[in-house]
Amino acid sequence: MNNVNEGWRSVRALMLLTGLALCASAFAADPTPAAAGAVATPDAAVAAAPESAPDATADNGAAPVRFLVMANQESPLSSVVAGRVSQVNVELGDTVKAGKLLVTLDCSELKARRDAADAEYSAAQIKYEAKAKLQGLHSAGALEVGLAAADVNRTRSQIKILEAQLAQCRFTAPFDGRVARIYVKEGQGVGAGAQVIDLVSNGTRKARLNVPSGWTTWLAPGAQLDAVVGETGKHYPMTVTHISGRVDAVSQTIEIEAEFGSDAQDVLPGMSGRATPVCPKAAAQCQSGTTNS
Repeated sequence: MNNVNEGWRSVRALMLLTGLALCASAFAADPTPAAAGAVATPDAAVAAAPESAPDATADNGAAPVRFLVMANQESPLSSVVAGRVSQVNVELGDTVKAGKLLVTLDCSELKARRDAADAEYSAAQIKYEAKAKLQGLHSAGALEVGLAAADVNRTRSQIKILEAQLAQCRFTAPFDGRVARIYVKEGQGVGAGAQVIDLVSNGTRKARLNVPSGWTTWLAPGAQLDAVVGETGKHYPMTVTHISGRVDAVSQTIEIEAEFGSDAQDVLPGMSGRATPVCPKAAAQCQSGTTNS
């Protein structure tokens, strides 16, 4: 009996040792709670969080508005009559004074027609004078004299028309400016309506913008804008000069015009950039976040 009890005790001890060994191996294989589900500390969370994307608006909170630089005066000269280019007196980018002859057309046909009209006018004048003398001798009626006078007026008007057309064969600068583009070359034939030359003024540059319609609560002529021209990378002050009388119903924007200052000589028409309003400190209704002067 004692031998049986001792056998059972040995079996139980062996089973206990085996269970302890299995538990130890299982505990070594499991990940630690800190590794599996640890809660990150605040410092770790800040380090792991990605940097926030930069705000799309300017530092002052007002969204910049795109603008296009325009010349104060711009004249696309085109041909009114058909002809052949006989002379081009300027080059691209030349600075010209008002009244300078830029391009000349060879309008020999018009000159010939004007000479013919001169001859018709002279004949009509002689005929009228003869009819007037005959009327004084009671040899011509008032109707004949009246028709002769009308013929004189008709031929005189024809000469004026041809002289006006001949004047269109000479393209002169309407203002002081620079040559922006030349469309023709010497010897080239052009038709009526063909583009000849583009001229832009040397005066103050201006910009055209479409701003949010909400700006109308405080925006007025004289308001200041801070402009950054993309091509130069510089800041320029602009002053609002004109505001459209209608809001675009689709985009909810309103068109305005603004002028650059005198220090924007390096800004050329066609450049573009972004403008942000400069809000006066006393303007309580000005949009929040705009730059205060």
